[in-house]
Amino acid sequence: MNLWTKNGASLAEAYASNGTTIPLELVTRALVKHLPSEPCRIADVGGGFGHQAIRLARLGHHVTVLDLDQTMLSMAEHRLSQETPAVRSRVILLLGDGRHATTALGEAAFDVACCHSVILYEEDPAPLLRNLVRLVRQGGLVSVLSVNPEATAMRTGLQGRWRDTVASLQSGENEDSRCLSTYAHRRQVVEDLLEESGAEISEWRGVGVFTDHLTEKLMVEDPAEVYLAEWLAGERDPYRGVARCFHLLAERTASWVSLPAGPT
Repeated sequence: MNLWTKNGASLAEAYASNGTTIPLELVTRALVKHLPSEPCRIADVGGGFGHQAIRLARLGHHVTVLDLDQTMLSMAEHRLSQETPAVRSRVILLLGDGRHATTALGEAAFDVACCHSVILYEEDPAPLLRNLVRLVRQGGLVSVLSVNPEATAMRTGLQGRWRDTVASLQSGENEDSRCLSTYAHRRQVVEDLLEESGAEISEWRGVGVFTDHLTEKLMVEDPAEVYLAEWLAGERDPYRGVARCFHLLAERTASWVSLPAGPT
C-alpha cells in the first residue's frame, strides 16, 4: 500500500482546492517542446485529476489516464464533461495501478508516458518507473515530475515558517507541518532508475522556482511574464536546483528491458 492509498480522500480534496496553473503550464510547455507535430498516443499514469490529459487532448493528442483512485477519476470525468465532444473523444479514463501499467495498457503501446507528482507517494519507485518505460515504443518519450528533495526548506523558509525550515535543514527531509510527509526521491536516483530501465535522459527542468511558495492568488498585469520567468529559470543553474519540483524527460532507447516482479 502506498501513501496515496492510505491518504486518498484528504489528498484528493487538496488537489481539488489547489487552483494554481503555473506548474501545469510549465510541464505542458516542456512536453510540447519534445512532442512531434502529429497526434500522439499518450499514457498518463497517476493522472486521475485530469488536468494534464485534458490539456494534451486539446492539442489533438489521444490520452489514456490510468489511476488507482476512483475519486480522482471521477474528478477527471467531471472536468472532461465540460470539454468539447472532440476533446472528450480523445481521453480514456481507466482504474488501475501504475506499478502494473503494462498489464493494463500493453507494452510499447504509446508514444509518450507521463507520471507527474506520483512517485513521491511510492516508497520504492522502481516498479512504477520500469513499467513507465515499457509502456512506450522505442524512441518514445517518458516524462516524470516529482518534488525536489534538494530544496525542501525553500517553501517554508520563504513563507516564514522557520520551525519547519530548521527541521528540514537539520534532517534533510521535507518537514512541512502543513503537508503530508512523502518519500524524498532525489533526481539523480530517479534518473539512474530510468536509465537502468532503458530510457536515456534528454532534459531536466526545475518547476516552481519563484512562485511555489505563494499562498495567495498571484495578481500581475501580464501572466505571460511570470510563465517566461519560471520557464527561463527552470532550464538553468543555479535556479532549477532550488525549484520545488524537478521534471525529467527521457527517451526510451532499449528495445527490451527485464522487468522484475514488484510489490503488489
